[in-house]
Amino acid sequence: MTDTRAFLSVKQQDSILDSNARLNIWEGSIRSGKTIASIVRWLTYVRTAPPGPLAVIGRTRDTIARNVLDVIADMQPSAINFTAGAPRCRILGRLIHVIGANDKKAEKVLRGLTLAGAYVDEATVIPEDFWTQLLGRLSVPGAKLFATTNPDNPAHWLRKKYLLRVGELNLATWHFGLYDNPGLSQEYKDALASEFTGLWYKRFILGHWVAAEGAIYDMLDETKHTASAPPPSAWRRGWICLDYGTSNPTHALLIVLTAPVIVGGRIAVPERLHVVAEWRHDGRAAGQLTDAQISHRLAAWASPLIEHLPEAPLTVLDPSAASLRVQMRSDGWPGLRAADNRVDVGIRAFASLLSGGRLVIDHKACPHLWDEACGYVWDDTALARGEEQPVKQDDHGPDAGRYGIMAARSVWRAWLPQLSAASEVDQAA
Repeated sequence: MTDTRAFLSVKQQDSILDSNARLNIWEGSIRSGKTIASIVRWLTYVRTAPPGPLAVIGRTRDTIARNVLDVIADMQPSAINFTAGAPRCRILGRLIHVIGANDKKAEKVLRGLTLAGAYVDEATVIPEDFWTQLLGRLSVPGAKLFATTNPDNPAHWLRKKYLLRVGELNLATWHFGLYDNPGLSQEYKDALASEFTGLWYKRFILGHWVAAEGAIYDMLDETKHTASAPPPSAWRRGWICLDYGTSNPTHALLIVLTAPVIVGGRIAVPERLHVVAEWRHDGRAAGQLTDAQISHRLAAWASPLIEHLPEAPLTVLDPSAASLRVQMRSDGWPGLRAADNRVDVGIRAFASLLSGGRLVIDHKACPHLWDEACGYVWDDTALARGEEQPVKQDDHGPDAGRYGIMAARSVWRAWLPQLSAASEVDQAA
C-alpha cells in the first residue's frame, strides 16, 4: 500500500498509531480528516486482523460505497474489489461483509455472525440496538471496532454511553475540527465554513456536540433576507411547493431562480433563489375545501405567475397529499411529484442558503411564510428525548419552503457542494 504519512497531519498519524483499543472512534467536523485517518487504520487492521469475518457498516450499502469503499479505491485501487450495492467485497484479499443499518430491524442481520473486526461509518446514524448487537458479535479474541461520526445532540446515546466513558471502557477516541485537515486549502475551508450557520456551524465546522435550542432560523434579518421580487424577465426556473392541510392551512409558495444582477460589469447580486409569491387557505378560519376546490384555486393563483417562466415549474406536494396529487394530475398539472420530506436536511439547506445570500423572501408578497419562519422553533419536549424536531405549530410555510428548496437541489448543488454531497448520501438511504 502507498505510504500516506507524507499527506497526514500529526494528529491523524497519532490516531492511526494509537488506535489499539477494542473500540476506536474518530469524531468531529465534516472534512476534518478523521475519515482518511480511520480508513488508513482500518486497512492496516485488515492486513493483520485475527482470522474470522470482518464487516464494514453504514446507514446503507450505497452510503458505505460513497464514504468508505470509494475512498479506499481512490487511495489504493489494487487494495479493493467491490461492486456497488453488493453484500460483500474484498479488501487486501480478505472477504468483508457490507452491512446497511438504517433501522432497528437491521440488527437481525448480525445474528449468527462472529466478527474479528468492524468499521462503522457515521456511528450516530446507526440504531443503538444494532450497535449493541455489533459489540456482542465482536467476539473473536483481539477483535476491534473502528468508527467515525459527526457530532449530534449531546444527549445522543453514543456520546452518553460511550464517548463520555473513555476512562471506563476499552475505548480510544480522537476529536477533529475542520481546520485540522492539512489536505484542504485555507480558501476552501473558509468557503465551506460559510455554508453553515448556527447549530450546524457548531457541529459540522467546529465539531461540537451541541443541542438545538430556540429559533431554528436564528439568522433571519429583514435587511438581509428579504427583497422585492425581481421582474419576471429575470426568472429562469420555478418551483411550486405545497404543504397540505384539511382543517389546518394549505400553504403554497412559488420559488424562482433569478438571474444575477450586473452593475458596472460586475455581479452585484448573485444568481439566487427567491420566494416571490404564496397562496394560503386556512380550513379552520374559512371552511374546508375539497381537493378539487384546492386544485382549482391553486391554478387560478399560479397561472398568471408561471406564464412568465421559460418552462413549466416543477410542483412538489406534501407526501401526505396523495389525494390532492391525484386530483391535480387529473386537472392537468404538469411536473407533479411528492416532496422530499427529510426535515433535518431540508432545514439545514434552507438555513445555509439564507446565510450564504442565496435565498431571499419577498416578505410583503409572502407575509405568512416570513412570520412563520421567524417563529419556527425547536420542540423542547423532543429535545429532552434527544430528538430534534420543530414545533408542529404555525409551520406550514416553513414546511412548504423546505419542500421547494429540496426540489431545487440541482441548482444549489453548485453553491453548497458539501451540503449537496451529504444530501445525496442521505437520499440514497
